[in-house]
Amino acid sequence: MPNDVDIVFEGFDTTDDLDDSIGISEQLLPDEQNDELVRHVLTKGVDLQEYSQQIEHELQAMEDEQLSSYEQNEGALLELDSEIRSCDEVLGHMEKLLANFKTSLGAINTDIQALQSDSLSMSQRLKNRVVAEKQLDKIIQGVVVEPQAVRTICDGEVNEKYLECLIEVNKKIAYMRVHNKQHHELKAFQEVMPELDRLRLKASARVRQFLLDKINDLRSLNTNAHVLQSSVFLKYRFFNHFLIERHPEAAVEVRDTYIHIMRHYYLDHFETYQRGLTKLERTIADRADVVGMEESSKLSLFGTAKPMARDRANVFNLGSRASVLDAEDPRAIVLSVASEASDKRPFEELFRSYNLALADNASAEYEFIMQFFVSPKARQKITGSDMARMVFGHIFEPSIRIGEVFLKTYLESTHDALGVLLCIRIMTQLTGELQRRQVPALDSYVNSTNMLLWPRFQAVLDNHIESVKRLSSGRKSKIDTQPPATVRRYAELAASLLRLNSGYNTHVVALSLARLRAEVQAYLTRRADASADQHAALVFLINSDDLLLTVLAENGFTEREEEVSSWKQVLAATVLEFAESELERHFGYLKLFVVDAEQQSDIGQISSDGLSHVASTFNAEWRAQISAINSSIIQSFSNFRTGTEILHAVLGQLIIYYTRFHSLFDKRFARRAGATAVCQPVGVQNVMVEIKKYRNNF
Repeated sequence: MPNDVDIVFEGFDTTDDLDDSIGISEQLLPDEQNDELVRHVLTKGVDLQEYSQQIEHELQAMEDEQLSSYEQNEGALLELDSEIRSCDEVLGHMEKLLANFKTSLGAINTDIQALQSDSLSMSQRLKNRVVAEKQLDKIIQGVVVEPQAVRTICDGEVNEKYLECLIEVNKKIAYMRVHNKQHHELKAFQEVMPELDRLRLKASARVRQFLLDKINDLRSLNTNAHVLQSSVFLKYRFFNHFLIERHPEAAVEVRDTYIHIMRHYYLDHFETYQRGLTKLERTIADRADVVGMEESSKLSLFGTAKPMARDRANVFNLGSRASVLDAEDPRAIVLSVASEASDKRPFEELFRSYNLALADNASAEYEFIMQFFVSPKARQKITGSDMARMVFGHIFEPSIRIGEVFLKTYLESTHDALGVLLCIRIMTQLTGELQRRQVPALDSYVNSTNMLLWPRFQAVLDNHIESVKRLSSGRKSKIDTQPPATVRRYAELAASLLRLNSGYNTHVVALSLARLRAEVQAYLTRRADASADQHAALVFLINSDDLLLTVLAENGFTEREEEVSSWKQVLAATVLEFAESELERHFGYLKLFVVDAEQQSDIGQISSDGLSHVASTFNAEWRAQISAINSSIIQSFSNFRTGTEILHAVLGQLIIYYTRFHSLFDKRFARRAGATAVCQPVGVQNVMVEIKKYRNNF
């Protein structure tokens, strides 16, 4: 190695190089001042040449070390080089494979794009085909009629299977008519339309004949029309709807035939029922049964007195007749049962029974008409409800007329105000029931019936009022203090009318009752004024008023009713007048003296002799007179409550007058100092103690 070094540096002038190196170092030193090693060398004063040689030796050592290491690892490096060359070949092959793969992917991408385009095209074609298929399917379904359905319509039996086929054919006809303008150029429409029209005519003819045959079955009186309606007609109501929509002329023929037959069907049944009800009628009142009728007898054909029939309990008294309005489940009268029992009934029960039968049959018939003769899809000039009313009117007009004649016959001869008013209330209930059932077809019948009933009711009450007006007051003689039969008849009639008007508050009833009340009051006043005995007249009036109020109270009416409050006011005024009259009879001297003395302007003008005379007279007979008053009232009034009230009123008035007398007496003699009365009057307390003894005499 030293020889190699020498060879390497042979021929070079190292001195010059050293000088140059020193010079260069000196030149570079300023720039290398920052190098830490250089600074260290310079600061230590190291010889740079030696140091340079040292460095060169170190570098040579390192080079030798690296060459030795290379020689030692030469095999491994060659092996590594071989492996690198092998990897390079592999990578080159892979590069070729990837390039080929890239080319293949490009081709696949092109294929995928082509497939995607084809897929989109196929999807669009499929959608178009599905849409077209749906439209074609609708057209085919709407146009094509199955051969089996055609054979059934033309030759098959008219039954449920026929109904199904007819519904299907009707759908085809409806589709063709709706879409004819849209698809009229289609050959299928052009070919099928005439065939469907012929099929429509064939079906209409067969359905028409089927319905006419079934309608003719209703001619028999033994046929239950409602059963046939529900089991046949409603079951096959589409047949008639088909005729209404597809063959109106045949539908009109079916409708007119049904109207004609059912008109006579109901007419025969209701006519028979009305005749049977007429035989069950029990007459309640006749022309003579009025509030103001003469007492207890009529003249017979030969002019002799004939006792009146006493089956008059229900003429004025409502009694149990009101139960006709209270039945929770009212049923019509069964003629066979009622005839066998010979059960005579008042007219209102017969009237209710007829109208119940009419309402039940009318409700069922109207509902049937709405379902059978009104097609929801038909194009008609009038509404379905108007059509139903028209058909119903043609069918039920004779039956309704029978009911009106039935009522008119009764009203022309009846004088039973309660019966007429009961019929009015029955019609009110019937109106509510028809409204609940939503059957407006009988509205005109209800209105016409009310127009017959109300005038007759008013006329009958006018007869009662006129009968009271015609009652004579009698000759001016002794009067019977007991109430006349007119009062009881009026009281019972008034109570009955009030019961029937409860909850209705009909002004006509209240007004008529007020007029009748005024006439009865006038009649009682005439009777009282015609009496020569004023005391007996007042007793008569009180007994009459008391009877009226008793009957009204027995029927549950209180002072809230105008009828009760009015008569109570009359009774109170009459009782007060009677009290004054009774005092006039027994203590007239006391009453007259008190009234005259109180009119004096100066107490000194009152006669002391008069005071003493009154006091002595009163002292002598006051107990006997009070007893006489008690006996008179007991004999005059049999009603315990009324007699007690009247006795208290009379004795109360006596205490009032006697107290006033005592006051006058004390003032008159107190003014004259030292003066004493000839006779001292009995003390007021003594009189009151005596009066208390008569408190419970009734």
